[in-house]
Amino acid sequence: MSTKELIISILEENKGQYLSGEAIGKKLHISRAAVSKAIKELKNNGYTILSVNKKGHCIPTKSNTLSAIEIKKNLKYDNEIIIKNSIDSTNTDGKRFLIENPAHGTTIIANEQTNGRGRKGRYFFSPKDTGIYMSILLKPELLALENPLKITIATAVAITKSIDELCQKNTLIKWVNDIYIEDKKIAGILTEATTDFESGSIENIIIGIGINFNTTTFPEELSTIAGSIFSEEEYFVNRNELIAQILNEIMDITNDLNNENIIKKYREKSFLIGRDIVFFEKEIENSGKVIDIDDNGYLIVDTISGSKKTLYAGEVSIKW
Repeated sequence: MSTKELIISILEENKGQYLSGEAIGKKLHISRAAVSKAIKELKNNGYTILSVNKKGHCIPTKSNTLSAIEIKKNLKYDNEIIIKNSIDSTNTDGKRFLIENPAHGTTIIANEQTNGRGRKGRYFFSPKDTGIYMSILLKPELLALENPLKITIATAVAITKSIDELCQKNTLIKWVNDIYIEDKKIAGILTEATTDFESGSIENIIIGIGINFNTTTFPEELSTIAGSIFSEEEYFVNRNELIAQILNEIMDITNDLNNENIIKKYREKSFLIGRDIVFFEKEIENSGKVIDIDDNGYLIVDTISGSKKTLYAGEVSIKW
């Protein structure tokens, strides 16, 4: 560990308590000046550290600052964790990082995205300090990947389970990749793949996840449709704890993608089954009622004309 990582570790272990620079220095066998320099750099990197003359330094009990150390403390797996303060998009950065041949499960996390991306190139609002924006890099040879849609389905199940258990909420999944709480979207998933040009086989999978953790202010066009897990000050778990839980669940579930309980849970969590929807086929509008999700994750719709239709992909809207 670097000096800064060691200092953060000490402060995290004593969260809510002030530790003098001298005490930290003695523990790490470095000077008080070196401690002060490291803490200044940590603050510049976005860490919330309180410093009071004659008391020392302290991370508040309710700190929500992203910390690789804190995330790793709760991880079951040896994921490499890369944290960036501000970035265009974690998925875009993940693609750039593939040149380094990262290990299976490498995770890039940002405190802010300046160009967060959703499906079909849509913008994902990603303000600093209040969201979870991360991309997980997976190696297909380590997955039983018969149907790529199963990755998104499994990820949605993992996220809902984590939020329900850790944050004590009741989430639902809007086919195929959005998470809702109380009729408002609080999270989205963007799964992308890189392929080998000659063979056409999938080389890498990037799972992008965007979650409104305690985001309370949205652009006007999102204000009626977007929500958040917590209000600004309501949260009783922090982002690091939820990230670790989600990573554990995703690594667990992607190790067993053919487990029939995944699609069963996905059905149970469906936001659409029983609802009237509008969908498009070849730019022609159609509508009907969602009656099921099949074992491959495809949407089964009883159309307004009386025929049954299977939707393999695409956008659907709820008829309120």
